[in-house]
Amino acid sequence: MSGEGGAVGRTQPRLDAAAIEAIIARLLVVGTYLAMAFILVGVLGMLAGSIDPMNHGTPPPFDLSRVPGDVIALRPEGFLWLGIGTVIALPIGRVVVAGVGFLATQDRRLALVSLAVLLVVTVSILAALGLSG
Repeated sequence: MSGEGGAVGRTQPRLDAAAIEAIIARLLVVGTYLAMAFILVGVLGMLAGSIDPMNHGTPPPFDLSRVPGDVIALRPEGFLWLGIGTVIALPIGRVVVAGVGFLATQDRRLALVSLAVLLVVTVSILAALGLSG
């Protein structure tokens, strides 16, 4: 029984720091590829529609409720906004995955830090929406 690596009945956390970081890395890599693919589809759609992506006047307005319809209708601006939205969502996703990982490893202190970061981001988004509307 000696040298067996711990007390009887103690359970090991299902995730460790390396596993959490690997999951986060996968999220960021896949998310970045998706975002760039959406933006590429949007730019190619603009070129196919004879719109110069670098000189087309004012940017299309952002309306979150229109993005799904624009994507389904294969409008380039829908793909551009989807790509930009994905890029913006990636850091938030990273904090969420880290927070869930910290909870899974029973690290309540860092889970609370993740929650605090999410609260600050949420308040910032709500304040920005309030200022723009």
